[in-house]
Amino acid sequence: MHIGIISNSDECILLAYTLANHGFQVCVFFSPPPDNYIHQKVTTLLHSINIPCTIEQDQKTDVYNWLEQKGLAVVFVLGYRYLLDVKIFGKLNISAFNIHYGPLPSFRGPVPVFWQLKQGESSLEISIHRLSSKFDDGEVVWKKETSNLPHYNYSYVHQLFSRLCIEGVEFILSVIKSQFPLPDLRAKSKISAYYKRPQLTDVMINWDTMKGEEICDLVRACNPWNKGAQTLFYQQEAKLMDAQLMNDSSTERAGTILDNNECILIACADTKIIKVGMLYVSDYFIPAYQAEVWGFVKGKVFG
Repeated sequence: MHIGIISNSDECILLAYTLANHGFQVCVFFSPPPDNYIHQKVTTLLHSINIPCTIEQDQKTDVYNWLEQKGLAVVFVLGYRYLLDVKIFGKLNISAFNIHYGPLPSFRGPVPVFWQLKQGESSLEISIHRLSSKFDDGEVVWKKETSNLPHYNYSYVHQLFSRLCIEGVEFILSVIKSQFPLPDLRAKSKISAYYKRPQLTDVMINWDTMKGEEICDLVRACNPWNKGAQTLFYQQEAKLMDAQLMNDSSTERAGTILDNNECILIACADTKIIKVGMLYVSDYFIPAYQAEVWGFVKGKVFG
């Protein structure tokens, strides 16, 4: 069976390698992201394991020319910023599926991991659905949940899901091979919601309203891509790169630094206290034990 992968992420490497190792003919259509390192990483590693990789030059034509030339039976999309024309897949008799790092239809959109972490979901979900004429709108044929653990952050979950999706891809291919119908697992009882890419207000800490747990969730959702959750410190931008909820409480104004010894303790709106071990300020990574040098001292206030 000839399998195609359309992607703009280095997360396609593990999937391509695993399928090729299991005896499938695999080829990749890669749409380069702005990060040139990712571009070089994907092309170099795929070349080293003898998996053909076509690089997108023209978004309007290249992917469809590639589909016609390769004679593919099944295509999986893993990160692609354009809406693909499902009619062309139908004309070429190609079964097409999108790998989505979130539950559907409740977390549609390009960055579902961020929103699941930010909203403190108790579990995280990955879905694979049939490609459709709308983003993230086709019938779900495979999904898997995993607990949202305290040490998970944005990149860790992406790495985790890049491994878990292999299980789903192999399931789909085995069902197609057996000629049985794939299930429709869409959660019809859930409200459909589309989340856009986060804006500045989505990654900013609001000390007046946010609970300690919400701040910790936001920090994990922003790491490492945004180098933490953003805040202001006396008209200067600062980012909390980690945050842990403490058992203690405080009646001090939210955002107040309560201690800056080995770690930074900060009061929150719900009287909870968070412990911060690392800051990012002015292109510097600042460990909490050096915070005093930069003015982050007891009594000062964020926000």
